[in-house]
Amino acid sequence: MSLKIRLRIFYLLLIPLTMWLGLSSRQPNHHYPELVKLYAGDILYATFIVFGLRLLALRPALWKISVGSFIFCVLIEIQQLYRADWIIHLRHTFPFGLILGYDFYWGDIICYALGALLGHGIGVLGEKLLR
Repeated sequence: MSLKIRLRIFYLLLIPLTMWLGLSSRQPNHHYPELVKLYAGDILYATFIVFGLRLLALRPALWKISVGSFIFCVLIEIQQLYRADWIIHLRHTFPFGLILGYDFYWGDIICYALGALLGHGIGVLGEKLLR
């Protein structure tokens, strides 16, 4: 099996795992520590974006994908400052609430940096093992 196919399978498996972990960290009936409930979802959101972009683009260096993912997440966070009625309504629907978020928090930007670093680290390790 070619390296490209192995890498795509690797990232294709990481995406639903990361999504599941992120969504489960936000479930109120789980007995996670408060730090996990507050920050894991945002960290894993950025990690998810790293894996998704890497699945789509294997050619650029992984660090470029990671930086691009962080920038994407920061732009999503900044758009939360826009408070028009139509987008507030859109944000309160299930899929768009997950994608666009609800309110701007400076702490989320730190979480996105940690998530991009986590995705980068997992990517570096996984790609070394698959070569």
